[in-house]
Amino acid sequence: MGVDSGLPDFRGSSGFWKTYKNFRGKFHFTDCANPAFLQEHPAYFWGFYGHRLHLYRDTEPHQGFQILKEIVNLPNVKDYFVVTSNVDGHFQKAGFPENKVYEVHGSINYLQCSKCNTVTSAEKTTVKYDPETFEAFPPLPQCIDCKDVLRPNILMFNDGEWNHQRSHDQETEFYKFKNKFEEGDNVVVLELGAGEAVATIRYISESHRRQVKNCWLIRINPRDLKLSGGYYGKSFNENEERYIPIKETGLKALTEIRQELLKN
Repeated sequence: MGVDSGLPDFRGSSGFWKTYKNFRGKFHFTDCANPAFLQEHPAYFWGFYGHRLHLYRDTEPHQGFQILKEIVNLPNVKDYFVVTSNVDGHFQKAGFPENKVYEVHGSINYLQCSKCNTVTSAEKTTVKYDPETFEAFPPLPQCIDCKDVLRPNILMFNDGEWNHQRSHDQETEFYKFKNKFEEGDNVVVLELGAGEAVATIRYISESHRRQVKNCWLIRINPRDLKLSGGYYGKSFNENEERYIPIKETGLKALTEIRQELLKN
């Protein structure tokens, strides 16, 4: 979803290197998105995350978010919930209610203390950095209680320190939504751009398709369309039942889906 808003694809090395050219040969994405990196290179850590914080904050969600709002508010839609691995907060920024969003990897709009684990809003946080080197200038974001350096409240690589309470509370709301399913309800999982490298969203999508009797999975992805148990093809077997792959970008696919819905 973020790529259509002009945001780099941080799951792909090309998007990362294009944005952080100075890091080439020094650090990889998995190095930077790591709590150990904060301890070893705090200025580069906050240059990396400070840039992302301001980039996400300054970028407007693309029209596809509004199309999704149209779809979930159609008269024949009983209820909906947003589950996302994006940490940019753009679903809320686009107008989706906070209690309808489950951010499985946290949000860059919240910070946590590296020492006392307190979670606070990043609304008033600003980070100044060198746009050429992505090295942050002091002072770095600091905990008002213990004065230790803050970090984004995001699940990183090799991260045993993430305070997941906020995400856990969202998950609880998501399961309340799921528990409202009734016998005979038709359920549609509309999955957009979920990658295979960290397959959390794909796992949730495919689990629903297998476990819920009348659940269809629509997978929108310009590259990775296969199911975990095989590829969608001409044959119709158990692995391909109730599955619609669309090899397209998010915004284009949503625009076409909207056009089809308006015909009906």
